[in-house]
Amino acid sequence: METRFYQIAGLCFRVQGASGSFNPRDGHLAAFRISERDWDVECTMEVVDALAEPMGEPTFLDRENCIFSMPDRTVRYIGAVEQSIDGSYMRIERVGKKHHVQIKRSALPSGITSKVIVSALEVIHHLTAAGGFLLHASWIQVGEKAVLFTGPSGVGKSTQAALWERYRNARLINGDRAAIFPGDHEVQVRGIPYCGSSGVSENVTMPLGAVVCLGQAHQTTIQQLTGVKAFRRLWQECCINIWNPEDLERGSQAVSDMLSHVPVFDLRCTPDLSAVQALENEGVI
Repeated sequence: METRFYQIAGLCFRVQGASGSFNPRDGHLAAFRISERDWDVECTMEVVDALAEPMGEPTFLDRENCIFSMPDRTVRYIGAVEQSIDGSYMRIERVGKKHHVQIKRSALPSGITSKVIVSALEVIHHLTAAGGFLLHASWIQVGEKAVLFTGPSGVGKSTQAALWERYRNARLINGDRAAIFPGDHEVQVRGIPYCGSSGVSENVTMPLGAVVCLGQAHQTTIQQLTGVKAFRRLWQECCINIWNPEDLERGSQAVSDMLSHVPVFDLRCTPDLSAVQALENEGVI
């Protein structure tokens, strides 16, 4: 057996599989690889010719997932086709914090890759269970704090991060996702190995200074969002397992807790220096 350890969003994952079954390159997971330590989540991976059959009826179906929920475990098939398990390439059976994962041999021309490992770990569920949530956002470090740019795909998150890099010497930490953990006195942002097309996902933790909800406009304007308006804008960009009622409840509570400590802004802007200056004028940085 081969064993690997990863620290992701403050949680330690132990991953085991047959020797020689893992791709030797860790890809974007390399920054999250750690030496052996006590683990929070254990994942055993097995390469098979055919996935084990489910028991009972599915409790959730969409284009990619087929979920079977039982009192003591959840079974998830990834790659479902036409709302059935036909065509699924991975089966994850989760009992508490232990996963048993089957992957079809035909889906692994290069062995078990970092992308497959991340899917098997169900990071979104475990960080939500730990009191955090995952936000679709590009985030930068300005001084000692993080600033997050969120909004739908194509709105300009990467562009805004690049403007801060260019004009204010900010550092891009992740181009696609941020793991957010509210605390009693501050909110932390933690690195996550989801990075989209940016290819940037550093394994760092820092205090969150502000969240900026973006929109495109011919003239730059900014206003602070509070209450229900702020919650709705953030919730639209949260990554939550909607088939899990506990995840939904914990995730919504985490967003509400974050809003008690961190300002959220609506920035309608042009892709130029005026967007940077608008945030500075609000005292965000």
